[in-house]
Amino acid sequence: MTFFLQIHRFHKRYTTHLTTILAPHELSNANWSLLHYLMEHGLTTTSQIAKYWDVEKPTVSANVKTLTQRGLIQIKYGEDKREKYLSLTESGEDLYGIIFPEIKLLQQRLLSTLTEEQQKKFQQALNDMEQLLKEGLT
Repeated sequence: MTFFLQIHRFHKRYTTHLTTILAPHELSNANWSLLHYLMEHGLTTTSQIAKYWDVEKPTVSANVKTLTQRGLIQIKYGEDKREKYLSLTESGEDLYGIIFPEIKLLQQRLLSTLTEEQQKKFQQALNDMEQLLKEGLT
């Protein structure tokens, strides 16, 4: 099996496990990613999230709309009404607190197969390959 096929298969299986954890809460993986980002980074804008995720703003906005309608995130406007700041609501924080331990356990179980040194090397290798793709292969 090639290295990249193995990465693809791992990602597919990992995503399946995430979906199973999130389904009872009626959240998609993208919804969860937004909740997690807001919990980790606090008050932020859709532009900051889009840049961090390396996606277009409409991708973030669709998730913002869904989670706002569910009362899990709130929007605060800056001095310039075009500036919208996002944060978790109390309900969003509560839901995060319910889901996060299960996802953390999954991740810990997966990482337990690697030593700390292997984790660092693997992380660095992924970072290096991602950077190469960002810069463009020439």
